[in-house]
Amino acid sequence: MEFIKLVKHLFVPHESNNQKAKILHPISLFLVALGLISFQFILSFTSKSFPRVLGYAANINPSEVIRLTNEQRAVNGLGTLKENSALSQAALAKGNDMLAKGYWAHFAPDGTSPWSFFLNFGYKYKYAGENLARDFSDPGSAVSAWMNSPTHRENILNSKYQEIGIGVVEGSLAGVDTTIIVQFFGTPLNAAPDSIPQVEAKGEAATTPPKAPSTPKPTIVPTPTLTPIPVATPTIVPEEISNATGSSITFISPFSSTKGISLLVTGIIIMILSIDLIIVKRNKIVRSGGKTLAHIAFLGMIMAVILILKAGQVI
Repeated sequence: MEFIKLVKHLFVPHESNNQKAKILHPISLFLVALGLISFQFILSFTSKSFPRVLGYAANINPSEVIRLTNEQRAVNGLGTLKENSALSQAALAKGNDMLAKGYWAHFAPDGTSPWSFFLNFGYKYKYAGENLARDFSDPGSAVSAWMNSPTHRENILNSKYQEIGIGVVEGSLAGVDTTIIVQFFGTPLNAAPDSIPQVEAKGEAATTPPKAPSTPKPTIVPTPTLTPIPVATPTIVPEEISNATGSSITFISPFSSTKGISLLVTGIIIMILSIDLIIVKRNKIVRSGGKTLAHIAFLGMIMAVILILKAGQVI
């Protein structure tokens, strides 16, 4: 009986809660929002202190990134990009280089360019390009973010590219646990000109690929780069148990945990608010307290959830 009374007090308008579900009172909503934020801080602390127990292992499958990229190209009438193992190894090396040197940019603080990784793995290119993404929990959201950015979209839909490589790495970047996706595009130096897919001209003639340069030099520039992050001491990449794709194997994923719990709490609050409004209207309950403060507290909680579920970044 005591449990039933507690449930009614928390979730159903009743005399004991001033005819408003206790969970919808301003102080309760504030505590819920505070709990969500505290949960995020706990995850961050645990992932740094106990990396083997909790890690930022997003569900990023390189093959799925390639499939979704080719899906976008197909929708726009372009040919399929073929996965190249050398490009994938180069992309993985670029991701690990960012973690090791503590930067988030196309060019390393020491001036190392993305194209150096192409050549280091024996990939001599006629055309080359790079897209970067971090802090996405699934391939779909990362590819969507690239497609919503004009410069990244231009790379994905570039008709001059023939091959693709994806690298996914996870670790600490400038003290923050993260997942980085490196997307490399390329066309081999010895590729036949007529084998390069062309964009159908719309209002102007289709361009003809230029002749191969004598020395490898990227014709397609990367997306606009940010100023390299200065770091006094390079960030050391923590030891991780890795699989073939470069993703670490962890027991719990903060990406999934944070999103799942936040959405669950938000859904419960919205459901309780709906039930509360229905009961109040049906029983014509007159409340002594106002609604404004409660609504402000509720919106504040939603804002906290949105901040916690902030989108990843692309450059």
